[in-house]
Amino acid sequence: MAVMVRQDRKVLFVRHARGPFGGRWSLPLLGVADVETAEDALERLMRQMLHVEPGPYEFLDTLYLTGAGGERFIVNGFTCIDWQGEPRFPAEVFDDAIWAPPSEAAGLDLLPEMGDWLNTTFAGEGGTPEAVTYDAEVLLATLAEARGEFLAAFDAIPVALRSAALDEGGWSALDVLAHSSDVEAYYHSEVVRCLDEPGRAWRAFNNDQWYDLHRRRPAEDEATLRARLEAVRAETRTWLTYQPPEALGTYLDHPERGVVQVGGRIEKIAGHDRAHVGQLRQMAQAAALQSALDDGAEDEDITGREDRA
Repeated sequence: MAVMVRQDRKVLFVRHARGPFGGRWSLPLLGVADVETAEDALERLMRQMLHVEPGPYEFLDTLYLTGAGGERFIVNGFTCIDWQGEPRFPAEVFDDAIWAPPSEAAGLDLLPEMGDWLNTTFAGEGGTPEAVTYDAEVLLATLAEARGEFLAAFDAIPVALRSAALDEGGWSALDVLAHSSDVEAYYHSEVVRCLDEPGRAWRAFNNDQWYDLHRRRPAEDEATLRARLEAVRAETRTWLTYQPPEALGTYLDHPERGVVQVGGRIEKIAGHDRAHVGQLRQMAQAAALQSALDDGAEDEDITGREDRA
């Protein structure tokens, strides 16, 4: 899902022409293919469906939608800014569109869960995020639950294939492990910097820059990456344990979302882990297919040797 935010803080809403959301309004959505990540699908949505060139984007939240036939959908939303071009779309996909502040979308025939999500995520003029009271214990539990889902998806990939490139982007499961720890370390450090430097604007994590640097470094084994992942999480846990609600409620200036809160930035660490669970599960499927192909090739080789004998 693309949360496309213009400079006037209005967001693009579209009406679905057909499919499980036919006739209802939502933010632009596109299904994620088995061979791509959520980020790949987002860029495909923007380029192929909306005919714009993506600019910076950042994971925002996960929500759950129900289709007209009762189908359930897990939706990863990304805040998008500074795209190039004016959105256009095929009428057979979206038959109408409007730019509006999230707080004024109630007049649209929105998907019910979408309306509820907008009401709890945004409030006020221009879609300013609603103030939330954050509790350190609740955030710690959220982080732990998301990390558990992340590691379960990672562990489902056979050990021998965790260093193999298992998606079209060339990522391996070990790349995802390294990425998760580096993103968490950055988010925690950026929160501390913003608190220590009043007036500092949040600086988004640059995924492309990270990957360019990561693939040029010497490869690290799984034990090293797991140890770093746990060390980073331990640092986050220790810091978070001693943060009172007023510190977690501190407002920060975000270049894409406007006003955000410290607790919300920490919560995004859990959201980031969950955003990569789908990627790891797709890798597990690719690994299973690769193992089946390897077993088939080995059986054929054995049969060939027996025939020759």
